[in-house]
Amino acid sequence: MPTQLLAVLLLCAAAAPGLRGAPSSPAVTCDGGGEAAAASLAVRHINEHHEHGFKFKLDEMQSSKIEHVPGGCHFDVNVKLMQTDCHVTNPKPADQCDFMMQSERGAVATCNSKLDVKGGVATVTSHQCATRPELSNSEMVATCPDCPALLPLDDETGVKAVEEAVKKFNRESNHQNYFALMEISLLTSGYIPSVGTNTWLKFALVETVCPKNSRILQQACTPRCPDRAHHAFCESSYTHSTGELGAVTCEVYLPKNTEPLEPGAQEPACSAGFHGSAEASACTARLGAAEPSIHPICPFPLAVQLPQVPQLRQV
Repeated sequence: MPTQLLAVLLLCAAAAPGLRGAPSSPAVTCDGGGEAAAASLAVRHINEHHEHGFKFKLDEMQSSKIEHVPGGCHFDVNVKLMQTDCHVTNPKPADQCDFMMQSERGAVATCNSKLDVKGGVATVTSHQCATRPELSNSEMVATCPDCPALLPLDDETGVKAVEEAVKKFNRESNHQNYFALMEISLLTSGYIPSVGTNTWLKFALVETVCPKNSRILQQACTPRCPDRAHHAFCESSYTHSTGELGAVTCEVYLPKNTEPLEPGAQEPACSAGFHGSAEASACTARLGAAEPSIHPICPFPLAVQLPQVPQLRQV
């Protein structure tokens, strides 16, 4: 038996009550009162295109404008969003997630979204968000001196602790395949009397194609396609004075696609996850100097530069 408990909760969008999908939103119309529906559609669109970090939920609609055009209208909506406690891999609809408490060091985003309504059909054409911590570390000290401080997501101690936590998860889980680190989602640090400095870890895992009895190095195991993979969102802690990792507790989410492969068929190959994608590079380029402790909402649409195919020289 492991000395520390690994709590794994299986959640399935298809089976669990209340997780059958978000209720249908009211239609966006060009008549009076369409602003709230436009804001709701804008937030849903933002979450659908937010591929890292946590889901967001509407906190306040700050302003909206409508321009009537032949056959429809244009909306320009400004909203304030607050980060929830649901990771983007969590199948729960965002409006069923809870806002992060201030002490949990969540993020806030102010977003401008533009929508076109033509023939009764509403389409989000763009969104642009400024994402930041709800409070900076200095603001948090003034409000709650005992609350944890945000750390950069590449903090050396935090990264090493997460790597150990991933190994611990794979040792103690009963899953058939290895899981790999998908991302570090949040790192915080604080001082506990009689214990010393602690770093708290929140991170996401994705199932790989490698069976646990495989001799392949875990670093070489590629993730399963997003719709076929189990995902996990985990928390743990690291005590600096003792160098000990705490219990690793995780929620594990079932794959969206559970169709078995045909006999003899190979696992389909998929592109790298968001953090190694062209979209991530384009997002970084558009945002410039992003806050290092949070996952920002990327602009939409993104101009992704595809790799150039060398042209054969004709002779």
